[in-house]
Amino acid sequence: RGRTSTSAFLMCVAVTLGIILPLFYLSFFIAEDLTRTFRVVASQVKTGEGMFRDGWQDYPIVASVVARFQELERATGTDIRAAIAQNLTQLGRELVLQLTNVAKNMLLAMVQLGITLICSFYLFRDGDALVQWARENLPLPFQREHVVLQRFGQVVKGSIWGNTLVAVLEGVIGGIGFWLTGLPSPVLWGVVMGFLAYLPVVGASLIWAPAAVYLFSQAAYGKVFALCAVGLLIGVVEYFVRPISVGRASKIHTLLVFFSVLGGIKLFGLLGIVAGPLVVAVGIAVVESYNLDNATPVGATNAPPTPTSPP
Repeated sequence: RGRTSTSAFLMCVAVTLGIILPLFYLSFFIAEDLTRTFRVVASQVKTGEGMFRDGWQDYPIVASVVARFQELERATGTDIRAAIAQNLTQLGRELVLQLTNVAKNMLLAMVQLGITLICSFYLFRDGDALVQWARENLPLPFQREHVVLQRFGQVVKGSIWGNTLVAVLEGVIGGIGFWLTGLPSPVLWGVVMGFLAYLPVVGASLIWAPAAVYLFSQAAYGKVFALCAVGLLIGVVEYFVRPISVGRASKIHTLLVFFSVLGGIKLFGLLGIVAGPLVVAVGIAVVESYNLDNATPVGATNAPPTPTSPP
């Protein structure tokens, strides 16, 4: 009702209490769980315990693969399990470092949070005016500008909001599946599956499928069936909910989304999950806008132009 400053302030408070602080707490919880999980897994891989301890000899395919690895170790004189354990330990250390970076740089984190909230306040309050100013001053023809802004809006609604919805659904379903089957660290792996859900096609299956193989090696067939049912439900979300929430709005090919997320993570870190598709969206929008020059206007014919007299 015209109280834009008050509304913007309340939105910033809501964002802080509803998003930033819960994510801040969750990052420490995950860092603790991540440290413990990677330490246990690396120890089991190195010593041959856990899922490598018993049962795999009864499965010819698994036994043949293990035998090949043992032959490779003897031929090269290397300890593959020790190398994998070392890589897992290093990966866990890097992930924990990223998650606890805020705590180690608390002053810098507070400054960044303050800058973020200040920018959010003015964007909440003056965002519409900023967009209108940009539309009036962009050095583009109106039709081309309209295509760029419309395409950008489509990709934001599809790739960002749609993918986030899918990621939350798959992460929650996967975490519940891990909890029901008694697998360790359900919150941690639920969050990991949520992040991986931004990658189309493979997504959360990179986590729940190996977990099902682990349960199978432990002869926990009932839990295997339950986890596969969870994976099937995640597949329903992936192949039915994602096209509805993402594909129709963003209109970007699945393979392009896949590589845009990977490239965004490579360049921007975790923010690349959002930034990657946005960069691709801007590029596509610009290319499509220039295609307007070659488009035939509605009602036009291919007849040669009528000669006109010189001025």
